[in-house]
Amino acid sequence: MLLAWPWLLALGLLVGRGEAQSCTQAYGGPNLARGQPTMQASPVASSGPGSSGCAVNGVCNGNWNSASCTQTNLVNDPWWSVDLGKEYSISLVVVKNRQDCCGYRLQGATVYVGNYMGDFGSSSISCGTITNIEEGSLTTIPCNGAVGRYVTIAITDRVGYLTVCGVEVYGTCPLSRRC
Repeated sequence: MLLAWPWLLALGLLVGRGEAQSCTQAYGGPNLARGQPTMQASPVASSGPGSSGCAVNGVCNGNWNSASCTQTNLVNDPWWSVDLGKEYSISLVVVKNRQDCCGYRLQGATVYVGNYMGDFGSSSISCGTITNIEEGSLTTIPCNGAVGRYVTIAITDRVGYLTVCGVEVYGTCPLSRRC
């Protein structure tokens, strides 16, 4: 009976609202995005809370004051991108929503993989769209081996803010290259 408690606790943490979930997951490889260069459309800050690098700084609690969230100004087609440094075959992207307010800002955000910073057009591959906008939610988007150097999250065809509070990217070297 004592052996069942750790499993029940782990299950409870996984199915919770997101408060107990961290972005750090064990997906069989390193987070390719952590600490990499980032950029976003019309940032609200160049450093500290709201700056683009907050999404990959390893702080993933979803709270604005912890400098774990990026945010654009109110713009048409807001986007955020990370430069992985070289091409990878992307397996999945994990996106953390803001915990302390404004979860709706991720509604309809799509994850793209491509070879240009900020590209969410015809030269990039769309992996999927975020539909869970509950505050603190953690969304895993499969990219099924899409090859690219940049991962972009964008909301297209509307004016809005884009707020992201943690991004992890997992993948491997493409078969055509050595890493």
